[in-house]
Amino acid sequence: MGFHFRALAKSASGMAVGGLATQQLFHLSEAVAFTLKATTMLERLGSVLVAVVLFVVLAYLAFHFFSRSFFHGFIVAAGLILSLDIVLLHWLFQLHRITNGPEADVLEPLFVVCGIALTIIGVKRESAAMQVTPN
Repeated sequence: MGFHFRALAKSASGMAVGGLATQQLFHLSEAVAFTLKATTMLERLGSVLVAVVLFVVLAYLAFHFFSRSFFHGFIVAAGLILSLDIVLLHWLFQLHRITNGPEADVLEPLFVVCGIALTIIGVKRESAAMQVTPN
C-alpha cells in the first residue's frame, strides 16, 4: 500500500511540473524577447521549435534525475495540456492559437495527436509499473 501511495505522489508531482512547463513553453507566440517579435512564418516556426527543444530537455532531465513515476506524471501532464488546451482554448473557445499564421492549422492537430500519445504512453507505463510489486 505504501509503495502505491509513494508512486502516486511522485506521479502527481511530475504531472504538476510537466503541466506548468508545457503550459508556459507552448504559449510563447505573443512573447517578445529583447524587443524582437516573430512576424514571419519562419520566425514563428522557430519559436515553436525552441519550445519543443526546451520541452525535450525538461523531459530528458525528468527521465534521468527523477523517479519513473515522476517522469510518467510529467509526460501525462504534458500530453493533457497539449491536447486539452488546444482543443478547448484554441478550437472551441478560440482564445488564441499556437502561432498567428497559417502554420497553426498544421501544428495544432499535430500537437493534439502528440498530446494524446504522450498521455496514453504515460498512463500505460505507470499502470504497468504499479502492477510490479517489490520483493
